[in-house]
Amino acid sequence: MVKNLKGGNKSKQMGRKFVTAPVDRRVRLAVEDGEIYAVVTKMLGNGMFMANDTEGKERMVVMGGKFRGKGKRDNTVSCGAWVIIGEREYESSAKSKCDLLEVYTDIEKQKLKRSGNPIFSLLKSEHDNNMNESIIDDGIVFGNDDTEKYKELIEAVSDVTTGTHTPSINNLVIMEDGNAIDPADI
Repeated sequence: MVKNLKGGNKSKQMGRKFVTAPVDRRVRLAVEDGEIYAVVTKMLGNGMFMANDTEGKERMVVMGGKFRGKGKRDNTVSCGAWVIIGEREYESSAKSKCDLLEVYTDIEKQKLKRSGNPIFSLLKSEHDNNMNESIIDDGIVFGNDDTEKYKELIEAVSDVTTGTHTPSINNLVIMEDGNAIDPADI
């Protein structure tokens, strides 16, 4: 039996006999009929989630036992994750369920994007767009927008340091009390 060095009643679950040796995994691609690339859009609970495929159809996906319990360590499903799902051939209803076949990590996602296959450009989600917007501009404004005033101050200081001061209205700094100060006089 595995020796409990970490303590706690859950630490033995991470023992050597439960961990498989990491194998150099190649990225699995959809090669058979019925295998579809999709993006996870909504987690439903109880081992199910909603996913949008490359055609824009929303599908309900059921996670098998491989992706739950101890097997979920390397197969974490979250909103915005890329997956391969398999259609159930034996179901004939309009909203048939699908099965989860593969979950891509962020590294594998980048490899697929760099492969140049046009199908991967169709795999976009609202989650990806929200992440890009928050990185670019989060809408936080600190104080007043006085960029013109600061540009004038920088120009005035640079003129004074180089010794090429030309008195003009642009070099005057207007204080809060309304007084105008020429930086060259300081």
